[in-house]
Amino acid sequence: MTIVPKFDRWRGVFCGDADSVEFAGPDGEIRRRPVFDETPCEFRYDRHGYETIEPTGPVVRSARLTPDIPGTWTCRWLQKDRVVGQECFDCANSRHPGYVIVSPHDSRYFCFTDGSAYVPIGLNLCWPSTYALTSGKEFGLSGGVATFGGRDYVRWFDRLAESGGNFARLWLGMNYFQAETGIAGNLDLRKFAAIDKVVELARRRGIRLKLCLEHFRTFAPGSAQSRSLSHPDDGRQPASMDEWFQSPDWQSLWMRKVHALLARYGDDPAVMAWELWNEIDCCAVSSFDVPCEWTRQNLLVIKSASPRNLVTNSLGSFDRDSMEQHQDAFHMPEMDFQQVHRYLDQGAPMAVCNEDPVALSIESVQRARRADRPILLAETGAVNDCHSGPFGFYRYDDDGLIFHDTTYPAFFAGAAGSGHIWHWDIYVDQKNLWEGFRALSDALCDVKPDREAFTPIDLSTSDCWKLVLSGNSTVLIWLRNRMDRWDHVYRDGDPVEPISTAINLAELGLVMNEVSVFRPWPNDGLGEPSFSGHVLRLPEFRHGLLVKLKR
Repeated sequence: MTIVPKFDRWRGVFCGDADSVEFAGPDGEIRRRPVFDETPCEFRYDRHGYETIEPTGPVVRSARLTPDIPGTWTCRWLQKDRVVGQECFDCANSRHPGYVIVSPHDSRYFCFTDGSAYVPIGLNLCWPSTYALTSGKEFGLSGGVATFGGRDYVRWFDRLAESGGNFARLWLGMNYFQAETGIAGNLDLRKFAAIDKVVELARRRGIRLKLCLEHFRTFAPGSAQSRSLSHPDDGRQPASMDEWFQSPDWQSLWMRKVHALLARYGDDPAVMAWELWNEIDCCAVSSFDVPCEWTRQNLLVIKSASPRNLVTNSLGSFDRDSMEQHQDAFHMPEMDFQQVHRYLDQGAPMAVCNEDPVALSIESVQRARRADRPILLAETGAVNDCHSGPFGFYRYDDDGLIFHDTTYPAFFAGAAGSGHIWHWDIYVDQKNLWEGFRALSDALCDVKPDREAFTPIDLSTSDCWKLVLSGNSTVLIWLRNRMDRWDHVYRDGDPVEPISTAINLAELGLVMNEVSVFRPWPNDGLGEPSFSGHVLRLPEFRHGLLVKLKR
């Protein structure tokens, strides 16, 4: 008999005609899962390393389930409620922590089903890199592209997990993952094989995924992030984004893809959350009310079909005051957690976005958060003016100053996770900045943020950021040399001198106690901390340190 560990994934294939599957667990409860079409596929790589996905057999009917109770499970394949097949499997106990949930102890944070802590530390890894194909002539291009595909995710997930990361975001609307063809509701089953591979790579490395369903903004030809889509009956295109959002016809066609995704990955613990749309307020609509109401309705649809996964949505970069109204409108009870996007952008109307990544990270969390939900700085990093391209000074940043200043401060400002940086391929991977996650991961290894009742405290001085999370049993302090910033170091070429600093423990209600120092830059601040009365003196550092104190 097949043995499936608790919270792992059972997969079944049925060669006959079935439209649903019924499971009887050891507790006697009956669970139903949808059946879906699946094509067995093989991943092939040519002499360049470029990936193709080729079907290797006929389409079969498949189903998936996450067993959560040890014991024997009975699976019955149904056709119009008539049993057409039956099998059993055993669920074995495991140490798997379960699903990511909003903590019942402190709704500002996440945890796992078993109560252990989950702080999403990671980044956007939305699609694999692509490469232009040659026409066969010198410097000539054919207009086609190729990709290493799943091999990119093997590399990225390995680097992320080895550095203590546990979170990544995928865009299922990008070409590599987009299962809906140019004909609305028509699905390319090979694309699900690509998603399957990446989900399994993440599962085996303990990485939780946020799956973003769509990102396009218009149907206008030639526009940035446009989508070409034809109706299967008559070939017409949607007249506008308003029509697509509000037409039951177009929505029912889109739901074919959504239900196919939910059948495969719904209630899968590897999925932290379903995200409806990337920056939905940037769509070409007549009023923000259109995507706002669509969001409200579809959060309920997704949650109903996948109740054990979180649901959320996202808005454009919070770089102008008018965005605050959109953020407030997204404080809807149907959304399990809040998100904010913000970049270092010298062309942004908000002055806070123009120079200091630390300040913009802190303020984005403070302005967008709500009292009863977690918040994530879900997209961040640095861009040339008005998002006209990746930031020019990325190529200077061998030390990962921008990476660090957009990854760490959000959590210390009260977010439920690290900042999730963009430009994963041309910046994080090319500069090999993965180890930058290590210090935060190590510092949190024995901390349960949802049990600490953390209070953010800012003790910063003119020369040093000192962001504190003061909790019931743990105090975390992030320290950063304020002169060690991209503009001072790379743009202006100013020398950066090491600084020394101290923390008055009495101000935090602490006495001399256990202290641990974590070094985001391994060769920085190598001395040992010392106590002088109630004052904790830290080793001299050029970049920054992370300190953990136990009460």
